[in-house]
Amino acid sequence: MGILFITLTVFIVVIIICWVGYNYWQKFEAKKTQTERLEQAINVQSQYGDSGKPKTLEELQFRKDKRLSNLPWLDEFLKKVFQKRVTQLMILVEQSGITVKLGEFLLITTLVGFIGAILVKQFLGFPLVGFVACYIPFMWLKQLKSKRADLFIGQMPQALDLLRGDLKAGLDVLGGLKHLAEDSKAPLSEEMSKVIAEINLGLPINDALNNLAERMETMDVQMLCTGIIINREMGGNLAELVGKVSVTVRERFRLKGIIKALTAEGKMSSIMLMVLPFVMFIILNCVAPETYNPFLKDPIGQKIILGCLVSMSIGWVMIQKMTELDV
Repeated sequence: MGILFITLTVFIVVIIICWVGYNYWQKFEAKKTQTERLEQAINVQSQYGDSGKPKTLEELQFRKDKRLSNLPWLDEFLKKVFQKRVTQLMILVEQSGITVKLGEFLLITTLVGFIGAILVKQFLGFPLVGFVACYIPFMWLKQLKSKRADLFIGQMPQALDLLRGDLKAGLDVLGGLKHLAEDSKAPLSEEMSKVIAEINLGLPINDALNNLAERMETMDVQMLCTGIIINREMGGNLAELVGKVSVTVRERFRLKGIIKALTAEGKMSSIMLMVLPFVMFIILNCVAPETYNPFLKDPIGQKIILGCLVSMSIGWVMIQKMTELDV
């Protein structure tokens, strides 16, 4: 145990030193990249090319930073390895609200996997099973994504009322969205700022709204974006439409609260079923170490523990699926 502790400590200290040095290097590299991108942006005269036709979406979005990592070699490697899932992973990282790039996140995921393999190797003797820990950062990302989406939906009714007032006062959609980006709190202000930035870079407003709906992946945002797009194409009273969407969002938010209260017992039961075996094992190991310590070292005991972990994980997933209701 002493050798394992020293090894992990040295390993973590080296990783921290490398990470601090990388962050300092990244700041200087970011300034250089921003300067180059600014020079490119100045050379773009308008949304239209020399032929008078609109540019493609790729040409309109060329100023958007799509690098997977600030390290060129890592950026190229990740694009080749994850070429089919790059977009999905980038959207997931963006939806979570964290500021790290996809490449850095994957490096952290790999590090977590190696630490899990070392710990499992030490206690259970199955190092490959420890790499399951690589999924922990993705679970954390999905949890951040869910919390951020819930917070966004909670801000929507008040934001839609503000947008409705701006439209009645004579502002256009772009002006109303700018007002939301300036006066709202995160994450709504962050998402609206992204929409405004994309429009200012030359992306059509319909595509910018579709990108917003794709990032949030909620029915409420999709209703709003689809309504605005259809209204711009077909015409009509946009202020009234926004008001109706606001009422619908409020009712859905209230219904979600009721469902959350009704399913809270099942979710709490799943947490207790996952935590209680570990707590009881630690308590019993402290009370009678001569009885339970050999259980960790015996091959049969290790297989029993592994089977318990697998069955507990399956049960937790099943309970989560049973208590998850879509509104």
